Amino acid sequence: MKGMSPMISVVLLVAIAVSVGIMVTTWITHWVTEQTTDVSVSCAVNTNYVIESVRWNISSSLNNTLLIKITNRGTQKLYGFGVVLSNGTKVVNLNSSSPLIDQGGISASNKLGTQESVYIKVNMTNTTLHYPGLGATLTEVRVTNDACKTVSQKTNTILTS
Repeated sequence: MKGMSPMISVVLLVAIAVSVGIMVTTWITHWVTEQTTDVSVSCAVNTNYVIESVRWNISSSLNNTLLIKITNRGTQKLYGFGVVLSNGTKVVNLNSSSPLIDQGGISASNKLGTQESVYIKVNMTNTTLHYPGLGATLTEVRVTNDACKTVSQKTNTILTS
């Protein structure tokens, strides 16, 4: 019995290797395209905002109020700000729909544009939850947003009067 000639074997092996290589390349190209066109990746690249200042009890009219100035430095228009407050022992998470947060006129229909700033007011008068005590001892403030939930900013600089 005669076997396959060595020349035919080499040609078949090369053809199989090239076919597998084309299939793997096609699959990887499709996977990379799918991953890089994800909405969260796109919004994360275009979202950049800074916390300019955080002030606690800056005047008698804003007693037990946290005033946060935010400036949009990215191209993504922002809205729906939430706040995470921490003093090292207690963490309070106030989402964007919390009645304790005054969004400063920013909403899904009136978004914060590029190079625009807004003051967010957080009402911390709730003595049952000890918010005034938390406000006086804050060590970190993190601001989230609904436009791109994967991006948030934080600061450890809180000014008190």
